[in-house]
Amino acid sequence: MQPRCSRTTHVFPGVDVHRCHDLADDHIVIVGGLPTTTVGRTVFDLAAILTRGHLAVVVDELLADRVVTVEALQTVLAEVAKRGKPGVSKLRTVLDTRSPGPDHGTGLERLGARVLLEGGLPMPQFEFPTPWDADRRFDLAYPIGRLAIEWDSRRWHTQVQAFARDRERDRMAVLHGWRVPRFTWEDLTERPYEVVETVRRALDLAIPPA
Repeated sequence: MQPRCSRTTHVFPGVDVHRCHDLADDHIVIVGGLPTTTVGRTVFDLAAILTRGHLAVVVDELLADRVVTVEALQTVLAEVAKRGKPGVSKLRTVLDTRSPGPDHGTGLERLGARVLLEGGLPMPQFEFPTPWDADRRFDLAYPIGRLAIEWDSRRWHTQVQAFARDRERDRMAVLHGWRVPRFTWEDLTERPYEVVETVRRALDLAIPPA
């Protein structure tokens, strides 16, 4: 599809106008009768004006709310990115730390998956249903070793009810012979080796060599 180009300039008091000249037809959706950019294209355009930290927060919120996937964002990036275009390297860096992992995982979940896999651990099962309640899930699990892993998000666990539900799930896991180590963003970014070794040792203990 041909990019859309506009040559007009609009000025509104108190409003910053940001323009692009490479808006393709498939980057436009109709919302409430008005043409708007898709979520993926909007994130790409925001990358040019946000700090990397702020951009990461926006991406993580959208992933957590299942509004967009990392793959969809990577597709837009591949379609529009070109040398020197503002925001390209910033968005690429944010997305690189959020893969591999569950399709709709948060940045924390994707970083956790990446740390484990780059540490040489086997591929876990993501969003694994708890054996005693299929409606509840672990962030990831190694079922053969009855080992589940939870990533503790500061944002999520500021909610009292969510904190209580997680602890109740941990107690049920113990009763069913599962272990559930928990790791934080700080663990993954500051002590990734310890995270990998903890999981490796837990799996070694759970699965004796043949």
